[in-house]
Amino acid sequence: MAIYGMEGLGKSTLAKTAYNLNFDKFDGSSFLADVNKTSERHDGLVSLQRQLLSNVLGKKVEKIYNVDEGVIKIQEAIHCRRILLVLDDVDDRDQLNAVLGMREWFYPGSKIIITTRNHHLFDASEVCSCKMYKVMPLNAQESIRLFSWHAFGKEKPSEDHEDLSEKVILHCKGTPLALKVLGSSLCDRSIEVWESALRKLKAIPDNKILEKLRISYDLLPDDDDVQKIFLDIVCFFVGKDRDYAVTILDGCGFFSVVGIQILSDRCLIEMDKDKLKVHSLIQDMGREIIRLESPWEPRKRSRVWRYRDSFNILSTKTGTENIEGLVLDKGMSNKLSKAVKSVRSYFFSEDAGLIGDGYPRKRRKHLEHFDDASTEGSDSIEFEADAFSRMQRLRILQLSYVSLTGFYSLFPKSLRLLCWSGFHMKIIPEDLPIESLVALEMKKSYLEKTWEGIKILRSLKILNFSHSHFLKRTPDFSGLPHLKTLILKDCIKLVKIHESIGCLDGLVYLNLRDCKNLRKLPGSFCKLKSLEKLIISGCSRLVTSAIELGKLESLTTLQADGMNFGQLAPVGGNMNSWSALWQTWSSKLRRSPGSNQFSFSSLSSSLVSLSLSSCNLTDDALSFGLSNLPSLCFLNLSENLIYNLPQSIKNLGKLQDLWLDGCQSLLSLPELPSSLVKLKAVRCSSLETVTNLPNLMTTLFLDVMESESLTEISGIFKLKPIDNFEVEILNTLRLLLNLDNTFDTVVEIFNRFTKTKRMYSVQQGLYEFGIFSTYFPGNEVPSWFSNKSEQRLLTLYVDSLPNIKITGLLICIVYARSSPRIFRYFSDSKFGGSHTIDIKVQNITQGLKWIYAPSFIGIPGENNKLTFLCHWKFGKYLQTGDQINVSLPCWGKTFKMKEFGATLAYNNPDLDQSSASTSETRVLAMRHTPLSDYQSEESVMEGFMPLYQLAVHHYYLSHPEYYVMRDNADFVVRSILNEKLFEDYDVQTAGSGAEEEDDDDSIFDYDEDEDEEAALAELEELLERSW
Repeated sequence: MAIYGMEGLGKSTLAKTAYNLNFDKFDGSSFLADVNKTSERHDGLVSLQRQLLSNVLGKKVEKIYNVDEGVIKIQEAIHCRRILLVLDDVDDRDQLNAVLGMREWFYPGSKIIITTRNHHLFDASEVCSCKMYKVMPLNAQESIRLFSWHAFGKEKPSEDHEDLSEKVILHCKGTPLALKVLGSSLCDRSIEVWESALRKLKAIPDNKILEKLRISYDLLPDDDDVQKIFLDIVCFFVGKDRDYAVTILDGCGFFSVVGIQILSDRCLIEMDKDKLKVHSLIQDMGREIIRLESPWEPRKRSRVWRYRDSFNILSTKTGTENIEGLVLDKGMSNKLSKAVKSVRSYFFSEDAGLIGDGYPRKRRKHLEHFDDASTEGSDSIEFEADAFSRMQRLRILQLSYVSLTGFYSLFPKSLRLLCWSGFHMKIIPEDLPIESLVALEMKKSYLEKTWEGIKILRSLKILNFSHSHFLKRTPDFSGLPHLKTLILKDCIKLVKIHESIGCLDGLVYLNLRDCKNLRKLPGSFCKLKSLEKLIISGCSRLVTSAIELGKLESLTTLQADGMNFGQLAPVGGNMNSWSALWQTWSSKLRRSPGSNQFSFSSLSSSLVSLSLSSCNLTDDALSFGLSNLPSLCFLNLSENLIYNLPQSIKNLGKLQDLWLDGCQSLLSLPELPSSLVKLKAVRCSSLETVTNLPNLMTTLFLDVMESESLTEISGIFKLKPIDNFEVEILNTLRLLLNLDNTFDTVVEIFNRFTKTKRMYSVQQGLYEFGIFSTYFPGNEVPSWFSNKSEQRLLTLYVDSLPNIKITGLLICIVYARSSPRIFRYFSDSKFGGSHTIDIKVQNITQGLKWIYAPSFIGIPGENNKLTFLCHWKFGKYLQTGDQINVSLPCWGKTFKMKEFGATLAYNNPDLDQSSASTSETRVLAMRHTPLSDYQSEESVMEGFMPLYQLAVHHYYLSHPEYYVMRDNADFVVRSILNEKLFEDYDVQTAGSGAEEEDDDDSIFDYDEDEDEEAALAELEELLERSW
């Protein structure tokens, strides 16, 4: 599907809304923002591939060295799982080809959404195969509301601004971005400023959106260099960390903290996870302002970022003093067409492989051609160093795979940021003037050492040599008194860190991740009094003899993933490197009683974030010392050998995030602190019950995906064998079902909470929302049900009966698999996809509606039918005289309903069962069985209704979707969910079981094109509702 339209209409917002509402229905998903801008940056394609793989695989993917490698990994990731992929802001035909060329790799049922300004990118054949959705401008009322919220903080303009507001809105032509930015810029401004802005708007043609947006730039204060900060950001810092940008801009003499706040208040920039984000249209506006400084001569502009402009200036040596910032990225010259050629260079065999039970998939026979489309391994572009001699006001220089020859005596001495990826020399030249630098970045360089002796760099705050695979030793740090950030990530040949590191009193951040040959840290390391974040993950040979973490009094974040702390050599023997590291870095950690493991009791009490995944930690290692970390907010113990967490974890009163992913031995959880906000226990295959969870239905987010043994979350659901019920309940169920061996039958059940399937040899009973349900083999609805049908809608009336109390509603559904092909198509993906049963109950008289989607779904055998039986406790929400409609509005495509029944359940204390017939006895026994364990649960109407309410009197009882509802409190999102779920339509003849059985391949017959058409139409309908 393609979403296209004018700039600034909200295409990205719309795509993001559709993504947020649907990503959990796929095996993997990824939202790639700003594809056009990102692909222009050096390593842009690789970074997009890395993000796609990380999102789809659910884990961070860091090492992709070129586009070809990324292509292979993407194919391996997407060919076996249904994914939802959003490509935001695709504006180049080559970019589109790179995506459409991979369509045959996608698993059936995957969806791609593309946003673009230019629908002409699609040729006629693609328009036929791809749904095109045009986003329209806002109407008058919507425009007034959006503008007023940003200009006045309310839905309507102030009375004295009504006329002016209407005129400004008229010139915005329904463009949300213009309305938001101009409204924010005019907020709290005088009438005179409003009138001035309006005069400018009148002079600008309607189609000149950038010129209209420039008014917001002109209204920026110029006394605090806010305009200069804005222009620097749109050219050099989009997507960068806020603190990084602040450090550089402050070094340039700006008051950047104030400036960034002003820009944020005016909606010219946004913060996204502490990264600077700028709408592409705003960025275009800022760059257009710079272009207009000298429309025909880029060398006379203040900032140069286009590859061809920078290349021409350096190759002709025509730079000027006007240039304050320049970017030359060789990757920008390689265009996406090279990547497309790389993709198309693969030769695929015409022999079809098989997916599941017969789905064709092209299988790669061999790699015919391997094209290094990456900039990372390519030769550098060569210029002469004196090409920079005239740029004596140059503050920011970003080079990628560029080599300079000659001497640097005339190189600009005003530089504050030098970012030189792929630096080609083995040592930094002595005459390269770096004395004024605030940041020196030489990632992926060929450096073997930095410089000889001591170099005085008093202004330097950021030093980054990450991925420099030939660097063997660090510089002497004595001349870097103000260094705050040191990054040596993936310097795989680094063997020594200079002893002078201890003199860096201001060092805040140190990253040594994956320095695999680093064996020792200097003894002065413990003198780093300001160090707040230390990363040593993946330093597999690191050994230390004198470092004590407890002395790092400012340390708040420690990442030591992949360090084997679980083993200790026998007393009197030589400890291996892992154990030595843990012993020395644990600051005289004492042994746990009766154990040869260490505790955490001497870790710095200032720690806020601690990550120890894949460290072979056991219960003994965790049994002491956790309570010594009172400030801990984040704790990652994933992929460890843990059976039970220590009880002391409840004393971590500030803990918000606890990650236990991949702890396959974990059996249960103790009482956890009430401060907890997020609990991740993904792939904990032994975990059966989760209890004592604080604030589960209010603030806690719980992720237990792929924890296949989980059958109980306290306060949420409980799945347990029927034969564990009380004897009275067992007898009643046997009487009801008229079977003696029902409880021993094998039923496969899909857990929607964990997205896993499991076979159960004993019949299971499910409690959730105060609803009791169970699955068992059966071909028909029991005869005693008062209402039965092969349709999907039943109507019941609550009669007045003496001495009989209504206790609830019984619903029975008999269903089977859909046709074999369609069942396999939708259920054979990684998580078993589309298994759903939705039951809608409406109390027409009281105006109440509920939809219940069970957390556990029984899967019928290949040639068998399955019966689903559930009992709802309604309490006061079911009264004499009420009309009740029960329907099945939405079923997954894997099942088809055969028969459907519903009847009211009563409680008659005066009932004499001995005088009733066998059939009457069954129904009466079921209708007034105490089910004490079940009845001790809250009525469905009492405890859960406020939490699961989508609209007035509309309730969606579905645990897997609960977080979507809770975390999207936005009125629009909840309205979309409500409309999608509760819209009324004619279900009287929909999905007739008889019709399906007579013509199994009619509406359920699988056809890939037809299914794609239907799925795209469904997405398009959702997009229309979203808008």
